[in-house]
Amino acid sequence: MKKYSGMIKSYLVNNFPSLGRFKRLGKSWFHSVQRIKSSYSQHGEDAIIAEILSHYDLKNSVYIDIGANHPSDISNSYLLYRKGYRGIVIEPNQELIGLFRKFRPGDIALPIGCGNTNTVLPFHISKTPVLSSFMDTRENNVYKTMYIPVMRLDDAVRDIKFDFVSLLSIDVEGLNYEVMEGGWETINKSLLLCLEYDTDEDRQKFSDFLGRDFELYQDIGCNLIFVNKVLSRRRRVVRSPQSMFATA
Repeated sequence: MKKYSGMIKSYLVNNFPSLGRFKRLGKSWFHSVQRIKSSYSQHGEDAIIAEILSHYDLKNSVYIDIGANHPSDISNSYLLYRKGYRGIVIEPNQELIGLFRKFRPGDIALPIGCGNTNTVLPFHISKTPVLSSFMDTRENNVYKTMYIPVMRLDDAVRDIKFDFVSLLSIDVEGLNYEVMEGGWETINKSLLLCLEYDTDEDRQKFSDFLGRDFELYQDIGCNLIFVNKVLSRRRRVVRSPQSMFATA
């Protein structure tokens, strides 16, 4: 039965990709009315992040989730949102941005891509949206292609008011390093970084780019969690974890 169920699901995804929007809408609604879960991310990294942040004063900070994809499913920032914290989500898929605006109205949702230069690029939307990318690849089973504005992260958030970034999550399907190149100012103001990596070479490039001011806290699944040592010393406090999260 499980085999046939998988075959039916694959058939629907490949031949009727537009039906997926109803599933994504339903999942967003279900998670919004369901009691808060311990984790919404792929490997439980959001629970680790929430635990780390519970030891810091996060007043006047925001999270930034780049390549945010779905508002709640496999999300590194939804747990923080459910805990009352707010931030900026960046996602070039217009359908998914619509879901963010509906189910996460407290966030600032930017319908753009991020890179190392300001430009306009073709964005290849996969039949499985989590695999969508600005990279031209047939492996992603492309459903359609749209031209989307791409901005350097530093430029995209320059006029948004915040003191520092509690969590900077970057997951943009193979172009994470380019996003980092365009966001050095923002990275330096980030307490935690969660970076998806594909190879050991990526892992080393990220570490070299961040330098000595960032310490690798944990390698979990396909993600690296780094701590900004300077900000950590400045913002760490000893108080009740429940008081760490600002409310909207």
